[in-house]
Amino acid sequence: MNTMDINFSQSSPAKNLTQREIEVLKWSAEGKTAGDIAMILCLKERTIHFHIASAIQKMGVCNKTAAAVQAALSGMF
Repeated sequence: MNTMDINFSQSSPAKNLTQREIEVLKWSAEGKTAGDIAMILCLKERTIHFHIASAIQKMGVCNKTAAAVQAALSGMF
């Protein structure tokens, strides 16, 4: 198998994300900052950071960009 042949649909950790984590990653993928997302969702910025960190940990990735990409490739948004 070629190392470029990655299948994100096989038991993807993105399936374990909460709706809020998906929503936060979606806004992040659209270029919104944690402050922007907090205002949009009427939450505290710290709460946004919590959801991003939780998604990163659940997905086993290094940062929120990787989490957003994997969630998008998994069809979460």
